[in-house]
Amino acid sequence: MNLHHPLLSDSLAAEYVLGTLQGAARRRFENLLSAHPALRRAVSDWERRLNQLAVASPPLLPPPEVWQGLEQRLFPAEPRRSWWNSLALWRGLALAGLLATAVVLAPQLAAPPPQGNLSFAAIRDPNHDVLWTVAMAEDGRLHVNSLRAMDMPPDQRCLLWLKGGERPPVMLGTLPDQGDARTLVLPANMPHPSQGMLWVSMQPRTDATPPARPLYQTRWQTL
Repeated sequence: MNLHHPLLSDSLAAEYVLGTLQGAARRRFENLLSAHPALRRAVSDWERRLNQLAVASPPLLPPPEVWQGLEQRLFPAEPRRSWWNSLALWRGLALAGLLATAVVLAPQLAAPPPQGNLSFAAIRDPNHDVLWTVAMAEDGRLHVNSLRAMDMPPDQRCLLWLKGGERPPVMLGTLPDQGDARTLVLPANMPHPSQGMLWVSMQPRTDATPPARPLYQTRWQTL
């Protein structure tokens, strides 16, 4: 495995940050992080991309039950060791650390409504390399990232489609192909994008006919 290859390291970092890299593969990746700066940079880049999606999300405070449970576990009414109560400074430091952590983890500690989940998809080629990532913002827009520049014919473009059930696919927009990012504004009166599969087609720039079969296809994942 050539971890110095940028496409491989970026693909592994994407799956690691999204949580789709699991089991022994995830443990091996974590062991390699300390020895490979390229992997650490790729992980940081993916964390930065996904954190941008949270900017528009409203802050959520943990419910009272979470605070009460943490307080009972950290500061029981009857400490096991009598000398613990004399160390007020340590309690203060622990509470300050707890509050600082809660500010970061508040969205995860709260019980968000189902529509607050992040829908994400990775579009891969036949070699399982990730070509595009698609993330759905809370306002319904799609944030699309092209992970590498593609050698596209000048008269061709890649289109993103939503295929749901027996209905013909609905075009969502043109995919970026130069290693950049793009935000797609969805057509009005269309099904919710997460209710269906994503198709990719390569077509002439003057043609927007729904494809009979996709060039690539993928399913949504909920984070």
